[in-house]
Amino acid sequence: MRVLNVSRRNGIRRLACALLALGFALWMAALPAAALTPEEVEQRVMTITDGLRCPTCQAISVKDSEASFSTEIRDKVRRMVEEGQTDDQIKAYFVTRYGEWILRAPPKRGLGLVVWALPGVAVAGAGGAIAWSILRGRRGRAARSEAAAGAASSALTTEQRERIQADLKRYEEED
Repeated sequence: MRVLNVSRRNGIRRLACALLALGFALWMAALPAAALTPEEVEQRVMTITDGLRCPTCQAISVKDSEASFSTEIRDKVRRMVEEGQTDDQIKAYFVTRYGEWILRAPPKRGLGLVVWALPGVAVAGAGGAIAWSILRGRRGRAARSEAAAGAASSALTTEQRERIQADLKRYEEED
């Protein structure tokens, strides 16, 4: 009986320690993140707004635009950063509000994946076409030169062939 009581007490202690550790972890997670310095906030704002398209200008980023709408977006991003929201949460907010069009870089999924992959496929295809063209050109030249040599050799007279053979023998003997 005594052994049972001791093991039960140890089990209760372990459970209490585990619950205490879990409570501490949850408490730490609930604490606000360390406050960012003004320079860090500004850096994050610039990074995030560089990835957003200016709704007024459309050709440049919110970071680079001087339009009043872009200024409002930068201020909204700054407030969201100061509230502790992540970059993904901030971008998701703007995508929800304006659609994926607001992002300067298309998402790497769905049709956006095609946009990301297309340049690589085009370069690989062009390289393959160039290699095929070069190989085809070499084979074609070799075939044409063999045909020309065959035509030229059949056009030679017996006397010309004998003279060529004699010259070749002399050349080989000199080496």
